[in-house]
Amino acid sequence: MSSTLGDLVRSFNLSLVTSPPPSTELTGNDVCYLGPNGENDKDNLVYCKDLPDGMRGMVGSWYLDPERHVIEYFAFVAVSIAIISAILPKLTRYPQRDAGKLTPPMSIKVMTSLIYTRQLYYKINGYPGKILMMGMPCNVLWTMWAILCFWPKLSAQTMHVMYQLIVPYSSLAIVAIATPDTSDLVMWMEVPFFFLMHYALIVFPIYLIKIGHISVLPLDNAKDSIMSNFMKIWVLACAYFALFYFGVGVPLSLWSGLNLNYMLHPPPNPGDMVSGPNFRLQSTLACAAVFFFLQFLMTVLEFIGRGKTKAKKV
Repeated sequence: MSSTLGDLVRSFNLSLVTSPPPSTELTGNDVCYLGPNGENDKDNLVYCKDLPDGMRGMVGSWYLDPERHVIEYFAFVAVSIAIISAILPKLTRYPQRDAGKLTPPMSIKVMTSLIYTRQLYYKINGYPGKILMMGMPCNVLWTMWAILCFWPKLSAQTMHVMYQLIVPYSSLAIVAIATPDTSDLVMWMEVPFFFLMHYALIVFPIYLIKIGHISVLPLDNAKDSIMSNFMKIWVLACAYFALFYFGVGVPLSLWSGLNLNYMLHPPPNPGDMVSGPNFRLQSTLACAAVFFFLQFLMTVLEFIGRGKTKAKKV
């Protein structure tokens, strides 16, 4: 059955090559895509040197067998849905009467508007399919901020849960700054903008926690302990992330031929530490670890900060 499904998955995009094309030209005729129906003759091949600027680094491939895609798709989607269905209804409800308190401040609304529209400009005017890069993790974070800022009539609970997810997901902005991949950023000021918008993703949640606008600690009406609340949010964040990138990101990558969030083959990394047929499992564990670390750090810092505030009042 997996073989049959694998053949079906391969038919999504017959033009993908069997291994990632080199990031820089090696032969003078490096191949990035086969013909539309998998043709391997020179009249149908798409050579890397002929691709629009910036596209080469995002070309996908059949680094993993189609059967592996099928197995991981069903496994991750099923487990993620089960986790979300189990945890989401058990989260403490944020009082709807206090929904106005969760609306982002005007300063964040202005910054989000400027950054999000500029990012859309870069993606729309880039190489064919670059708009799909809005599905990269930090661009999804910006979409979440845009929804919080400008989507009308969001319930208090929806906004509360989104904020709780944004905090651990902001760790990905730190990773992006520490190990930047700017290979497809070729437009005017696109590289400096890359760093600006990632730094903003880090500052926003820290600022809102500092001023008491949001909290990573249990709500006042919650029965959860700090540890119980922490674990629920962390596991929920991992489940939503896996559901989106395995359930949506992989099919979209295969269909488009672009390596969205490096789901088709691993990014360049020191010593090829993330590589081989289990590279997505390695990446999943790494993401879960950085989610845990940042959420734990923010929880500890807010807890200490609240303690100091209470001491001053006394």
